[in-house]
Amino acid sequence: MLETKAAFSYKDSVVETSNCVIEKVIRLSGSEFDRFSRNLMRDWDFLRDNPIDKTIDDEGRRCCLLITGEGRRDGILADAQGGSYVRYSAFLPNAEEFLTLNQYPTLAALNKKLTQMVDYIAENGGAGNPEGRGTIDLQDSELTFGIDFMTNGALRFTVLEMLNQRPEIRDWQLDDGQLIVWRDLGDAPTVDDYSDQSVSLADMYAYGYSWDGMIPLGKERAFELFEEGHQIYRLYEDGAEGAIDTREEIRDFDGLFGTEDPAWEQPERDRPLQAFIANGEKHRRGKNIGEWLTLPADADTMRGLLERIGVEKSSEADFAAGVQSSFIVTALRMPIEEELQNYISTHNSLDELNMLASYFSSMEDFDFDKLQAILATRVANLGGENIGAVMNLLDADNFDEFDFIYANNEEALGRYYEDQYREKPEDVSFEEHGRKCAKEECGKFINDGYIKFRHK
Repeated sequence: MLETKAAFSYKDSVVETSNCVIEKVIRLSGSEFDRFSRNLMRDWDFLRDNPIDKTIDDEGRRCCLLITGEGRRDGILADAQGGSYVRYSAFLPNAEEFLTLNQYPTLAALNKKLTQMVDYIAENGGAGNPEGRGTIDLQDSELTFGIDFMTNGALRFTVLEMLNQRPEIRDWQLDDGQLIVWRDLGDAPTVDDYSDQSVSLADMYAYGYSWDGMIPLGKERAFELFEEGHQIYRLYEDGAEGAIDTREEIRDFDGLFGTEDPAWEQPERDRPLQAFIANGEKHRRGKNIGEWLTLPADADTMRGLLERIGVEKSSEADFAAGVQSSFIVTALRMPIEEELQNYISTHNSLDELNMLASYFSSMEDFDFDKLQAILATRVANLGGENIGAVMNLLDADNFDEFDFIYANNEEALGRYYEDQYREKPEDVSFEEHGRKCAKEECGKFINDGYIKFRHK
């Protein structure tokens, strides 16, 4: 939905317009513009002081002034015909945008290219895919009009922000030049639409199958979903699965069944930190009875879960304890898992995991990219490979000691520094300049960015 202002007429049979040329732009304060727009017939000194030589130019266009106001998007085209009040006027909506694009034709041309590109992505990315998932190559020169988005961080950021403003796009993820987009499918199926109330995730884990993307099913529910056209799998106690093609295969199999979670392919960084909480006593007897807990969670939420899994008594000491407590963490789901798995484990206490999740809950995509780069490149010594080191890193004062730049190679880094600081010698290429800076700063490249310790 787009919003603007317009001057409407009643039952016009034709829209009459006149060609005009803006001789001068007059910018008033916001309050003065508001007074002017309500009193066009009053005498105004700025109209008297800015006379226009011609009312109509040699090409038959009306000559006028454009009056705008500070903090006001719209403007008024005014023809005072040499006087101090407005004799002819026209309302110009979004005048500030109009001025910007017309004063700078290069910017208008770039705006057109970016708009066409985002329109294409929004209309075609994921279209026809049952999950709404599509992949766009940002290195396709025909799509990008020759713009190298992988080295131009500012334009890449602009395109991605434009995508965030398109209602068709639910989410996106950039992976080495490939833009993966997820369309908003409206009333797309959820886990609840597929799940079987008679079989829980805890039952599936206790059975021996633990892939997070599978929804466990009993035989009756497996029959129902198979008839609706969903892919059903037989699950095995060793963690494997096999696709089912006929009703007879469901009938003849005595184990658990499953179907894929329709949302499991969400971008990894959008996953909350979750811990599978199991009854400690039953776990030590070989039974994995528990539930997934999304963190951060308050004490009441935790205790409610513990009651449901049969933990009758728990204390604050239990939340701070490890594997010997009345409950135990047996599995974790977390964003940027590949980088974090060396620092976080099921041996961490629930208090520690909860505290870390509180950091994650306030982080933006840029922060996760930065954290991912720090952990993957080991650009600085964090003082250990444990959860405490990650939380110490995420403390604002420490996290700010690192600079992350969306520049994936030496040339892109050189261009970024030249654009920001104008420090490149004339006889040095962008690539050479970037290589020199990276060496001096002891910085490292990873995926789509560059990370350095600020004190280097």
